[in-house]
Amino acid sequence: MSERDALMSANADLMTIIAHARRIGWDTVSYNSIQRVVYMMKVLYSFNHEDENVFNLYHFNVSLFGPYSELVEKSLTFLLTSQRLLGDKEGDVRLNSMDGVDALSEDKIKWIDTILLILGKYGESKIFSFIVNDPQYEQSVKANLSSEINTNPENDTLKVLNDFKKAFEETLEDTSSISKEEYISLYFDYLFSQIINKQ
Repeated sequence: MSERDALMSANADLMTIIAHARRIGWDTVSYNSIQRVVYMMKVLYSFNHEDENVFNLYHFNVSLFGPYSELVEKSLTFLLTSQRLLGDKEGDVRLNSMDGVDALSEDKIKWIDTILLILGKYGESKIFSFIVNDPQYEQSVKANLSSEINTNPENDTLKVLNDFKKAFEETLEDTSSISKEEYISLYFDYLFSQIINKQ
């Protein structure tokens, strides 16, 4: 994919994320939150899907504020410059146009909605706690890595998520009738009850 195509794809993703974030009560979204949300969408997509990750165009590095993707930053700059988004001094952005919203595959839109529903259910601070305690992210911080965070299916975060998968599936009667979106929502119910509440 060319750099221009990647930017156009990221623009549609971010416009859709910010538009759909209104459904969970986020009229504005901070730069850092957008980075974290896209990171979470990418990592969890690999956990829940066997096909190629639809968020593979994003590459993340460690920053003081959480995962950082240069492509997300370039897209935000483009969308603010073209006034599709409006920003304030605090680093929050809001929609100023519907250009590009939902110009994605139905599967990608469903996944964005699923992750945003999880965020709406648990709150961003709890999800951010999950991200910064994410084993792959912690490992990158401790090693002071400036290189890309490993978000492929063999990364440490997905190994931890998969370790809980068997125990989680034993709590369900039948996983075959559950959609990917329902599965990840139920999995997070289980995960947070097992991990986050015990921190």
